[in-house]
Amino acid sequence: MTTKLLISALLAAGLIAMPAMAQDKAKPAAMDKPKATAEKKVPEGTSKVLVDNEKVRVTENHLKPGEGSAMGERGIRVVRALTAGTMERTYPDGKKETIHWKAGEVKYLPKETFSNKNVGKAEMVFFITGLK
Repeated sequence: MTTKLLISALLAAGLIAMPAMAQDKAKPAAMDKPKATAEKKVPEGTSKVLVDNEKVRVTENHLKPGEGSAMGERGIRVVRALTAGTMERTYPDGKKETIHWKAGEVKYLPKETFSNKNVGKAEMVFFITGLK
């Protein structure tokens, strides 16, 4: 009887202690502040998937002035600008490139890694067909 009582007491203590053990430890206040040297996060544009199958992914992307996309690898793709505007690309090594798009312009782009930002005064709309 004593063994059953001891086991029951240990199980009850474990069940009571579990929520306390599952809580995250508090971070020091200094860890919550972003580093002064960190790059400001660019607001993301919107993307609507039009086709996604085993061969292609087709999207329509809208980027208002100041919006962009995070650093990431883009595969081989064909891009058509539906509106005119100016985009700024930043590559992983920090190099920046300004790209001026004309409405209706179409470009074949190779696989590459970069982030994008609309640095113009008008919303940019792109029709992108990515090959898989």
